[in-house]
Amino acid sequence: MNASLRVPWRSRRAAAVAAAVLGLSTMATAYVLAQDDVSGTDPGTSTDFTVVGDGELPTDRPALGADRAPLSAEETGYAIHLAESDASIPAGATDARGEAGPEFLYADLPDVGENLTGRKVVVALYDYTSDAAYDQLVDLETGKVVKSTTNAKAQPPTTANEADVAMEIAVASDLDLLFKSEFETNMGVPLIATDQVEYVAGAWVYDKTTSGGKECGTDRCAQLMVSTASGVYLNTWDFVVNLSTKSIVPTQ
Repeated sequence: MNASLRVPWRSRRAAAVAAAVLGLSTMATAYVLAQDDVSGTDPGTSTDFTVVGDGELPTDRPALGADRAPLSAEETGYAIHLAESDASIPAGATDARGEAGPEFLYADLPDVGENLTGRKVVVALYDYTSDAAYDQLVDLETGKVVKSTTNAKAQPPTTANEADVAMEIAVASDLDLLFKSEFETNMGVPLIATDQVEYVAGAWVYDKTTSGGKECGTDRCAQLMVSTASGVYLNTWDFVVNLSTKSIVPTQ
């Protein structure tokens, strides 16, 4: 595995929880799932759930917890709303699918070493239009972003949405990728859809150990780990997916 591969890995199956319990909108539910995955927890694989809401993030300040208490779903949704709508985010920001608004990566409490008081949240976003990562320090008490940091070189862990996009690009590619031929050899049928396999993805940055991928680090790239339903892992070390250009990058 490339030493510069960013972890944690993200599963395409981490897409369902009891949203009714959270009481969040469709969009906010997806965002909270992304936060749970980044923190290393497993939100489960059940698909029996009910979505509540109209697709909008909370715009009113919810009840706030203590300074270092775990974030509630409502606090997380509110923090994302504040981070995304702040003037520091370009008006033309887009996500991994080219849709309006930056890609939400994760939300978490600030590092303890920062010695911050009050109810503050770090929200990480990625703008595919400018290929830049944003760390927004949000003060939930005042409803404002108190610090915005932009880094065109930062490559935080990938989201479930980015993993899905990467897999869709790889499956649709006309290139002779090893994992496709191995899948057909093992399963006896060609790989034509993402739901034929299990997969996870991690952000990938060029580290001079491969023959290709020099653009990865400035562009946002993902490396896939793919297996058959029976647990046979397929070779994906011959390429990475450039999510910025929506293309396959051979690495060997």
